[in-house]
Amino acid sequence: MASTGATDEEEIRAAKAANRFDIRRLIGGVFLLYGLILVALGLFGSHEIKNKAAGVNIDLWTGLGMLVFGALMVFWALYRPTMPEPPETRGEGSGRIRRAPAT
Repeated sequence: MASTGATDEEEIRAAKAANRFDIRRLIGGVFLLYGLILVALGLFGSHEIKNKAAGVNIDLWTGLGMLVFGALMVFWALYRPTMPEPPETRGEGSGRIRRAPAT
């Protein structure tokens, strides 16, 4: 096993930093923010705007859907955090070479 020169504490800190900026957290956070805005508009907006879509409060329902999706993304990111590759397998890939079909 080749040593990378990093201590266990540094590797843990690097893994936490990578998880902090996980794309699932960012997407989930944006959906939660926009969902909260739409739910607020759906609850506190004017009656005419609320019922423009054939009597359906589309802001409220879209906001609730966005809240659910954002919560699922954040839950997924927290439940299954990314793990760094072990140093002995770093950069090896799968070992399979995919070639284009012969012409």
